[in-house]
Amino acid sequence: MVKKRVLLFLVALIFSLHTFGAERGFAIIADIDTYSACKVEIDNYKNILTEEGFDAVVVSGEWSNPAELREQLYKMYLEAGLEGAVFIGDIPIAMIRDAQHLTSAFKMDQQVFPRRQSSVPSDRYYDDFDLKFEYLGHDCDDPLFYYYTLSGDSPQYIESDIYTGRIKPTRKGEEGYRQIRDYFAKLFKAREKENKLDVITSYTGEGSFSNSMTAWKDEGYTLREQFPEAGKDKNSLKFLLFNMYPYMKEAVSDELRRKDMDLMLFHEHGMPHRQYLTAEPLADGYDSYNEAARKIFRNSLRRMNDSAKIEQRKQEWMDYYRIDSSWFEGVFTKEQLVKDSLDDLKTGIVLEDISRINPKAKLVIFDACYNGDFREDRYIAGEYIFEGEGTLVTIGNSVNVLQDKSSTDLMGMLGLGFNVGEWMQQVNILESHIMGDPTFSFSGDRAGGIDLRSKDKSYWLQIFENKNHPDLKGLALHKLHKLGYEEMPQLLQRVYDESDEYVLRLQVYHLLKHYKGDYFAALLEKSVYDPYEFIRRKSVFSMGRIGSDAFIPYVASVYLNNYLDKRVHFNASFCFDLLDQEKLEEEFKSQLDKNSSFPDKDKVWNEFSDKIASRKSISEMANDVTAKDKPLKKRLSAVRMLRNNAYHGKVGQYLEVLKDDSEDDELRIALAEALGWFTLSYERESIVQVCRELASLPETGDKLSDELVKTAARIEVYMR
Repeated sequence: MVKKRVLLFLVALIFSLHTFGAERGFAIIADIDTYSACKVEIDNYKNILTEEGFDAVVVSGEWSNPAELREQLYKMYLEAGLEGAVFIGDIPIAMIRDAQHLTSAFKMDQQVFPRRQSSVPSDRYYDDFDLKFEYLGHDCDDPLFYYYTLSGDSPQYIESDIYTGRIKPTRKGEEGYRQIRDYFAKLFKAREKENKLDVITSYTGEGSFSNSMTAWKDEGYTLREQFPEAGKDKNSLKFLLFNMYPYMKEAVSDELRRKDMDLMLFHEHGMPHRQYLTAEPLADGYDSYNEAARKIFRNSLRRMNDSAKIEQRKQEWMDYYRIDSSWFEGVFTKEQLVKDSLDDLKTGIVLEDISRINPKAKLVIFDACYNGDFREDRYIAGEYIFEGEGTLVTIGNSVNVLQDKSSTDLMGMLGLGFNVGEWMQQVNILESHIMGDPTFSFSGDRAGGIDLRSKDKSYWLQIFENKNHPDLKGLALHKLHKLGYEEMPQLLQRVYDESDEYVLRLQVYHLLKHYKGDYFAALLEKSVYDPYEFIRRKSVFSMGRIGSDAFIPYVASVYLNNYLDKRVHFNASFCFDLLDQEKLEEEFKSQLDKNSSFPDKDKVWNEFSDKIASRKSISEMANDVTAKDKPLKKRLSAVRMLRNNAYHGKVGQYLEVLKDDSEDDELRIALAEALGWFTLSYERESIVQVCRELASLPETGDKLSDELVKTAARIEVYMR
């Protein structure tokens, strides 16, 4: 355990928080060794922030656990108007468990995988003071890691009270300190200049949005709505796609090197050590087809470590494809291994590439898995700010993220002069993090000095009515939602019907789902045909998550007619086992009979029938939840399916299992957690009622009671 030592290096802080100010407090948090090695730069950073209007203080110390630091930050928030904080060096990392519903996609089995792997490193522990956690222990092998579980009586949603960022070096010792000093040197230089956010490049990698062109094209509309200053010439707003060239790595690198680049936005797959830009290039002739096939064979054989199995697999391929052994030449030769390895490096950016690229884009956003995983010594988002000559801030995710995540909500705030932290504070999820200075901003008037802390509903109504920028209107809607504006559903309905802006209608979709009644369902019947593909995509998905048979005609129509929208079409098929399948088949057959667009209707019907049969076979696996004759392991596996598959029609049966005290406690706890994913279900009121009743019974165990309370609270977030 680290010895508790906290030293406060302030002009005069001996907790003189009354001098810290009540307007724009900012805390610069550094471990003692980092502060000692980088004192000049950190103190200069504090002075610059003070000149810019912040009441900045430096807090340097060693903390025996993150709770001590959190308490300090909370005290500053209550007594001194703390607005944000930056963590420099080796600051304790909170590893969050039992809060996967606060992520976009992370669903790793905590019982099967090691806790380091199945926890979410998250600074929401530090910046959302309402969340409640219970301490689970310290990791001796990784001294910065402290494990926490989200309490059942905690709020089950994120609403950060302050914003935070990390400046965590990717090297150890003096090399790391030099990284921090160099980072501040370029930051100070950049803050001396006025710089509008008007040069943007967006890159969409292979596999993003299922390579859907209709999904990709809409970003041209949304970014122009959010950043009207950009797009004045062909170089100021670019949209690059993975298949524009066989290997896009150098084209992307050239964009990152541009001195005028303000924002580089990556939609891609990722790992802590790699950005996946492209796959194997599309073959365009006999020779390239031939070589592509040979490479597939070579890579497959290299993954096998048994010589007998390798020879067996070769023979199987030769028999099946009618080829000879020459197709497998060079599998393990040094020359071929080197060539294949170099070709593989062309498909992505790895850590070692970043110093060569020397990124100059001032802000880089990684809409990708794991690029911001600051558990690792070296990670992509960190490497950019330390190895890039001009990159000042990156935003990345510490675990995997949802492919259908909306990653640019309210991002237009940045073009108006709000700092990066102020924007991210509005849209945080558990895994999203700022690397670098969270107070960094592009030039702008912050829309005339908007007070983000105002709790006056009439103030935000005026902002909504009087401001023209769609993201300012969206910001006002979010604030009104948080403040509990009484006529919010009616306002949202009106905004959707009257707004021409894609990004504003999307905020209506995000917010209206939190209200009970028929408001959201009525919206979906319109929004499933919205011009914006992302709204269509999420709307049909939500129809399945609600599960009402009233949506069957819409799901059938979308599946039948929107086959060019890959993600929308996929989400429609994802609804097949969440609705009444017999009624869906009848509706689809009726619509197909009336449709004159398909020359071969039998083929369309057979493809639909195969898809619905496939989904039915998946849903039948969930029957094991209620099968007492099945082994516990199999029943638990079926329970875990419910997180992604809300089988509404079986909720009554699930609740009977939940209420049955003869059932295994492990099963009941897992089932209680899984039912927490039924947030939009037409059965959600029944789930909440049973969970609340069971949790109140004296014979209900503490662990089950905690999960029941958590599930009820999770669902009630969507039942305003």
